[in-house]
Amino acid sequence: MFGSPLHPLLVHFPIALLLLATVTQIIAVIWKKDFFDKAALYLLVVGFLSGIVASLSGDGAEQFASTHWGNGYLSVVRIHKIYAAVTMLLFAAALGARILLHFIKSRIFMPLVLAFCILGSITLALTGHYGGQMVYIQKHSAPAVSSISVD
Repeated sequence: MFGSPLHPLLVHFPIALLLLATVTQIIAVIWKKDFFDKAALYLLVVGFLSGIVASLSGDGAEQFASTHWGNGYLSVVRIHKIYAAVTMLLFAAALGARILLHFIKSRIFMPLVLAFCILGSITLALTGHYGGQMVYIQKHSAPAVSSISVD
């Protein structure tokens, strides 16, 4: 988004919200409390929407990094993008199943919601891992000329 490094600032919201949505959904199924069920839905909606914003900001972060640090990290970026897309698809499926559950009261949807949330949380962790590879482990790229000074 606009060639700026907003992505590392924005990703923490969907990470926290989607992981908390998964945990809250598990609690809702175990304790069968309406409060946790509604909380899980709200967390899933806000987490998914913030995930879209964070995902859209990734291109700007990639452009910024390429300009300042070169292209040596692109193989890690590709893996990170794939896991991010899979994560968003899994949470979109979980949200879709939750919406269907609201309109069609069928027992089949809740196991699907849980499965999509748990799988989405796993791919979310892998997405974060590869994002961390780019930020903290820069052995795979020689730094390019940069206007940013690091002391």
